[in-house]
Amino acid sequence: MTEPRALRWGLGVVLGVLALQASRLALHKAFSIDEFQYAHAAWLMAHGQVPYRDFFEVHFPLVYQVLAPLFRVLGDDPRNVLALRAAMLVPLAGAGVSVFLLNRREGCIAALLAPVLLLCTPGFLHFATEVRPDALTAALFLGALAALAVQPGSVRSSFLAGALLVASAWGSQKALFFGGLVIAVLLADLLVRRATPPTLIAAPRAFFVGIATATGAVAVYLTVTGSWDAWWQWCFVWASEHQRHYPGFSWREYLMPALGDQPAFFVLASAGFGATFTRLLKHPRTPDLLLVVAVPATFGAFALQRAPFPYSLLPFLGVLSPFAARGVLVLLSVLRTPVWRTVGLAGLAGLFAVQAARVESLLDGGGNARQLEVLARIAELTGPEDVVYDNSGGYVSRPHAHFYFYTDAYLRGSLAGLLSTEMPRALVEQGCVLRVDDLRTSGLPLALRRFLDAHYQPYDGDLYLWGQRYRVPTDSGALEDHFLAVRADRYFVQPASTLDTGALFIDGERITTPGFTLSRGEHRVRYEGRAESFQLLWLPRDAKRWTPRPGAPATYSRLF
Repeated sequence: MTEPRALRWGLGVVLGVLALQASRLALHKAFSIDEFQYAHAAWLMAHGQVPYRDFFEVHFPLVYQVLAPLFRVLGDDPRNVLALRAAMLVPLAGAGVSVFLLNRREGCIAALLAPVLLLCTPGFLHFATEVRPDALTAALFLGALAALAVQPGSVRSSFLAGALLVASAWGSQKALFFGGLVIAVLLADLLVRRATPPTLIAAPRAFFVGIATATGAVAVYLTVTGSWDAWWQWCFVWASEHQRHYPGFSWREYLMPALGDQPAFFVLASAGFGATFTRLLKHPRTPDLLLVVAVPATFGAFALQRAPFPYSLLPFLGVLSPFAARGVLVLLSVLRTPVWRTVGLAGLAGLFAVQAARVESLLDGGGNARQLEVLARIAELTGPEDVVYDNSGGYVSRPHAHFYFYTDAYLRGSLAGLLSTEMPRALVEQGCVLRVDDLRTSGLPLALRRFLDAHYQPYDGDLYLWGQRYRVPTDSGALEDHFLAVRADRYFVQPASTLDTGALFIDGERITTPGFTLSRGEHRVRYEGRAESFQLLWLPRDAKRWTPRPGAPATYSRLF
């Protein structure tokens, strides 16, 4: 009894340490490009906008609905995206509790091992600590499986299971596949066992009431917001078209590196799955049936995608963790002598240490410190009402200029004409004063990139402010051109010495001070003097004149 007790306490301490590491990871790991997109959608909902109807979106909106209240409480500082990261620790904790409950019937050691192995799996923790629909969906799906596995089942647990299955589907379309397969198994069991209860569902009526309640809440939201048609069009009709034409790749591209990064996890999960499946053949009608079904279901939802990115592995890795914990017990059971059992426990401790180090490596490269600096600069340079452009929503909590506030590879190709003509017009009409450079800028149509280069000057490598640059002909020393003021505001000439080495006229009026006010629209520019070049630039919210920095490195935008 002393060894299991010591082991239980040891696992509890490890779990606490891993929980602290996960919290540190959530708060300090670099933000991926998709997180800014999701954070901006949450900010839009906090300001009363409706996805599909008011702005482009193809994901189900649960994560935005959950996170939007944070912006209402905390305000419009772009750095509040860090609070969204902190909030994602709640579903991560829920996932840990769920896998604990899924293994509770296997004993305390197996129950504790499940969340420990989950939290020291880099492939899971990398994305489960991010602002992502997949992270919330995985947690909700694991919660539904745990509610169905509770013994003895009750009306409450059955209701909760039904509601969580619907909630997981409202979090991501992918859950329609793996959640749908679980429901299909439950329905088949209910029909077969109708005359000989109990079924896999402790209280079938409560289960379906839970499904109906959650589905009704979704229907009420879509009805109140008047977004039924838009939701169907973008999340199903258009998403299906997108899935067919998106430049895809094999599911092996990201699964194989995951296998290489955490081989012990998959070996243990295979051992645990094999032992559970063997036991299930003798007693098929146990809650383990649903957990076993969830493995191919979640893997299928990943592998059948045209572009199976690694964050889609979250539900799969989540359902594997209870099996990995059982695999540990299977291997320890083979080690019968105290010496070998001690060796096995030492190996397990070594595995925890190695995996925790790999998780820690996710903070390499400075974490999100530079990104938070950029977000702070956006807050200094612009106000909550200032329109900002980025192809990924990287400004987080500022208005965007166009319905398509972000684009992916398929959109940039299929909407090339729209992006080339409508986007520049929208930027001018909306008075967009700042743009954020990101990984997708190079993939924009050439006409749009030319407009961006001509009308936004590099504040640093990541931020560009409205302005135009001029080169004075060396032969004549005179320049006749135009300047487009994107809105009625303060502007300035850079460098200020331009006024000392010549005469600058805007609309025929000589400019005698570096700063001046312009009305919105196009203005005539004339310069006579010795300056080789100069810029006319927008004066940002902090009222500080700035010098463009061409060639500064871009560090803000990251894929994963």
